[in-house]
Amino acid sequence: MPRLQRGGRRFESAPAHRPPAGIAFATHEQLPAGSPDDLRTLPALAAAGVVAEPAVWSDPNVRWEEYDAVVIRSTWDYHRRPEAFQAWLARASGRTRVWNPPTLVRWNAHKGYLLDLAARGEAVVPTELLRAGTRRTLATVRRERGWSSVVLKPAIGADAEGLRVVEGEVRRADEEHLRALLAAGDALVQPLLARVRRDGERSMIFLGGAYSHAAAHPFVLGGAPRVGTPVSPEPDLLARAERLVRRLAPEPLYARLDLLPDDDGGWLVSELELIEPDLFLRVDPAAPARFAAAIIARLPTTDRAARARGGLTRSRRAATAPAASGRRTGRGTPPRTPAGSRRSR
Repeated sequence: MPRLQRGGRRFESAPAHRPPAGIAFATHEQLPAGSPDDLRTLPALAAAGVVAEPAVWSDPNVRWEEYDAVVIRSTWDYHRRPEAFQAWLARASGRTRVWNPPTLVRWNAHKGYLLDLAARGEAVVPTELLRAGTRRTLATVRRERGWSSVVLKPAIGADAEGLRVVEGEVRRADEEHLRALLAAGDALVQPLLARVRRDGERSMIFLGGAYSHAAAHPFVLGGAPRVGTPVSPEPDLLARAERLVRRLAPEPLYARLDLLPDDDGGWLVSELELIEPDLFLRVDPAAPARFAAAIIARLPTTDRAARARGGLTRSRRAATAPAASGRRTGRGTPPRTPAGSRRSR
């Protein structure tokens, strides 16, 4: 389990012309101002004496040690350079607190975590994991699994990059797409569930380890933004989701559990997002304050007291610089999830 490290951080008197910067919301270089949805949290943080600002994860000039904590948010390009992102994660967590905890982030970066969840008894979308370089064909996988329509996707991916839906006969272009995915890294094959286009998806948001809110949205095959409408999950579905999140260790600051409808009227886990999920704060007016409270609760008492007095600050982030590229890598070590175990950094 990663340990908190606070050595070497400097405290400076706050200049009168600018506010303190205690929390960094890690973002990516194409969105240096941060996600508008995440920025909804800033007023509630400021009201508690905690000032947050966006900082580009790949910017080599950012001094992460001068923040009380880094909250990974809109790092929406991490999957294009996973080695660089993992190296940044190691550096940043060695200089200050990083949430979600690196142990969870490393495990969650590879979608093979779905097989880990299935092995623990969670109802997940059936998943065939194909390792990089394997010579199995899509036609073989479909025949062996009895799936008529399937979805192909890279095991390290986001925003539907590399995703392909295959319905009907497997064409040569479909096999070539799978071979291209496997040349770059691991890949997943999953069935396209029959009810998903009609009933859409559910996303359940957890903040500070507790259920916060949920959103319903159409099933989107592509990188289009999800608008989301508020929805109240059924009691049994909520209880199931709470059990899943409660078993994660260390306890996540934030989590989004995505579910798809199965053919029997139930719901299957399609994603457990622990790195940079859209938290749908916009669908619940009280959600930004809950997120802010979860962040503040994880700051040590001494830091919170100092913020309330307004006497401490961190230097501002530097201008964004170009980042290095990376290639796909394998999974990190899965976090231990003993029943009833809950840890927080």
